[in-house]
Amino acid sequence: MHILKALEKQDQEFVRGSGAMGPLDDHLYMHHMPYSYTAEQIRKLRTFIYHMPDRPVPKVIMITSALPGEGKSVISSNLAIAIAKGEDQQVLLVDCDLRKPSLHELFKYPHSMGVSEILQGKADVSECLISTSIDKLTVLPAAKEPPSNPSELLESRKTSALIKSLASREGNWFIIIDSSPIQATVDPKILSDVVDGIVMVVRYRYTREAEFKMALEALPKEKIIGTVLNAVDELPVKKYTYNKYKYYKNYYNR
Repeated sequence: MHILKALEKQDQEFVRGSGAMGPLDDHLYMHHMPYSYTAEQIRKLRTFIYHMPDRPVPKVIMITSALPGEGKSVISSNLAIAIAKGEDQQVLLVDCDLRKPSLHELFKYPHSMGVSEILQGKADVSECLISTSIDKLTVLPAAKEPPSNPSELLESRKTSALIKSLASREGNWFIIIDSSPIQATVDPKILSDVVDGIVMVVRYRYTREAEFKMALEALPKEKIIGTVLNAVDELPVKKYTYNKYKYYKNYYNR
């Protein structure tokens, strides 16, 4: 079967099975192009997280950036897919960008109850979880409607209790949290208290050094496990073949 037809068939089956509104977004490289150069870089990030020296593997990871538009949601989603494709790893991708959530655009589900409603006591976790077409990957949306007090909600003790309860669910769970940008909100600083590790996303030729340094200073240094350089125009690689797979130049453009 032609690869595009196969992807279309797979996404149509997902739409029927989960109530999604359309095919998964093209920026989910780990789903659409698992053997591309871009997907291989995501696997490298996964491997780095698994094998960091002198520290245990962080099971609750926050992905953030200094500014909006640096691609943190794309990195969060692809990393979650990469981990889910590993062995015996259940992954929960949590949208904690309560002001401007975007995971619903990538995974094509409607605005649904999520973190906001759970913290307000309007819904239970079980009512909000959304299954995806990727085996072992579940999404917890941000909110059906943006709350008027996102920082206050996240600063409550209920947030810490929610993350701990999610991490202690039956099975071997990874939790990837997509947060809001650091320079735009105080939310990542609040969430940094309840995560094991933090990955910073920096967009090539977009983020100024001063903005990046200010963002780093707002976070606990001991929890920062790495930085992803995103949207690189040109990569120092050429098309090559490894066993039966071909890798191509690619880059994140969102």
